[in-house]
Amino acid sequence: MDAIIRSSSDSTSDGARPNDNTDFIAEHHVDPGHSLFPWRHSPAPLPRLVPDTPEYTSQGGFVGPGMPPLNKWLRGAMYCNAASMLNIPAYEILLFRRWDEELAEDFRWAFQMAVAGLISNTYRVPIDRIFGSTEAENTKDSANGEPFSVSFDQTVTKPEHSTQISEDRPNLEKYDDESCPDVDFMLQKQLRGLYQTARDHTRNKLQIKLRTEPLSAEIVSMFLVPFITRERVEKRPALRHAFRNVWVKLEEKEAELERRLGIGESTSKIAEELEKLAMKQADGQGMLESTIIAQVAIHCREAFSVIDTGLGEVVQGDPDGKPIDVTHLVRFEMVVQASVQGGPSTLGKWQITDWDDLLDGNVWYM
Repeated sequence: MDAIIRSSSDSTSDGARPNDNTDFIAEHHVDPGHSLFPWRHSPAPLPRLVPDTPEYTSQGGFVGPGMPPLNKWLRGAMYCNAASMLNIPAYEILLFRRWDEELAEDFRWAFQMAVAGLISNTYRVPIDRIFGSTEAENTKDSANGEPFSVSFDQTVTKPEHSTQISEDRPNLEKYDDESCPDVDFMLQKQLRGLYQTARDHTRNKLQIKLRTEPLSAEIVSMFLVPFITRERVEKRPALRHAFRNVWVKLEEKEAELERRLGIGESTSKIAEELEKLAMKQADGQGMLESTIIAQVAIHCREAFSVIDTGLGEVVQGDPDGKPIDVTHLVRFEMVVQASVQGGPSTLGKWQITDWDDLLDGNVWYM
C-alpha cells in the first residue's frame, strides 16, 4: 500500500475527470464545452487513498465510493470472504500470498489489453497498431530503452456522419471489426460510453498521445456484495438499497435497545438480515448470484498528453511528454453463483467497471 500513497502531498491530477477541468480551462482559455480524453495522469494517488484527509473519510477510503472508510481488520475480513467465493482454500487465503499475486498479475494484463481495446474500438484504429506494435519502436522509454506495450498517437476530430474519411483522420474509419475488437465483455458499458461520448463531442482537433507500460499490480481491496448483481439492480432498481438496508436494520436495532450492539450481537443481526435477503433472491433451484468487487493498483511507466492543434497547446497531461511513474486504480467486478446449500461457487468473468474514479466508482449497490 505504501507504493500507492507515495507523493501524497501532491494531490494534483491532470485530467482527472473529462468534465471537471475548471482550473485548467480558465488557465488555458479552453472552451468549457471542450471534450478532453478521459484519463488521469499524475504521480500522486487518488485523494481518497490518503488517510487522514477529508476525501478518505467522505469517499470510502481504500474500499471505495459507496462504502465507509473501514478499518484494516474489517477490510481484511471482507477480503478473505471474497477470496473464499473465488474457491480459494482457506489455508491458502490465510497462509500463502501466491494466489493474490497471480490474480494481481492477471489484473495487470487485463488492464493493458482493455486500454488498447478501448482505444482501438473508440477511435477505429487497428489494435495491432496500439498494442505490442513494432511501430512502437520509435516510442521507446528513454529510461530503459524498451517500447511501451500500449502506444497511441492520433489526431482526432468529432466524427462525421458521412462515410468520407477526412484528411485529418485518414485511418479512423476504414478498418473492419476484426481489426478493432469488441470490448463489451472487457469493459462495462458506462465506462465504454464515457470514451465514446468524449470522442463524439470533440470540438477541436486533438492530438492524443498515450503510451503506457503496466509494470506491476497489487490488490488494494476486495469485497463481496451479497445476493445482488448489477444486472439484477438494473431490472429492479429497488434492490439498489438492499445492501444498505442491512446496516439500516442494525441501526434500528440499536435505537430500539438504546445502546450500541456488541460485536457478537452485530454479527448475529447482520447474518439475520442477509439470510432474509438471500431467501428473497434465491431462484427456484436455490441458487444465488453475488458480486465480487476488486480494486487494483496498476503501477505504470507512462507518457500522456492531449494537444489542441488549433491552439498549439497541451490542454491535458504532461507538457513535456516525458514518461513518469503513475498508479491507476482499476475496479473489477465478477458475478459468482452459489447454492444456498453451500458448495463451491460458479465463477463468471471479470469486467472493468471504472478506473481512477472517472465514474465515481460506477457504484450500483448503495
